[in-house]
Amino acid sequence: MFDVAGQRRNRAYAARMPREQRREQIIEGVVRVIAHQGVHKVSIDSVAREIGVTRPVVYGLFTDSNQLLRAALEDQGQRAMEQINTIVGHLNGEDPAELAVDYLEGFLQAVLEAPDRWRAIFMIADSSTPASRKRLEWARRAMIATFESYTRTVSKSSRNGSAIGSDPEMIARILYSLIWDAGRLALEEPKDFPPERILKFTSIPIRACFNQDIAKD
Repeated sequence: MFDVAGQRRNRAYAARMPREQRREQIIEGVVRVIAHQGVHKVSIDSVAREIGVTRPVVYGLFTDSNQLLRAALEDQGQRAMEQINTIVGHLNGEDPAELAVDYLEGFLQAVLEAPDRWRAIFMIADSSTPASRKRLEWARRAMIATFESYTRTVSKSSRNGSAIGSDPEMIARILYSLIWDAGRLALEEPKDFPPERILKFTSIPIRACFNQDIAKD
């Protein structure tokens, strides 16, 4: 009884905050749980403990762990796409290969600036429910579409005779695979694979994609 009473006396109650602000706080808690404990550890209880509130506070906005995961994936996926679109918006130049390398550099920087977000996204991609996989597939297609739009735009503006226009769809998928795995590697093994090392090597296959002679063969 003493322990129970003590717990009740010492329990920290969550300060009141607007509904949308609370929702954002909870989603950030979900992301931290995924990033540091794993997708399977997400629950009303674990998220409540992560953000320092009681379970009823979380239940006030989410009914179960599946809803928490869906909300986190939708929110973080949107924020990730905003990061990607920002990268595209800051690209300048005429050499498509150089622009692609700059894109990769920007992506690595974005990943390392929001490590929990991207770690959670990578982990959800590896262990997700059918509903989550559907959402991830949409995000994957959106990223590829962004890359394809980028390659087509570069092709039209390029003056160096690049053969990028020969197969922008294939190049977009190659870019997606390279960039996605490079981001994952930068997070999983940062000491062994810093951005500088990743860029130095990955720029070789990227440049090969845009090499006119190779593309003609």
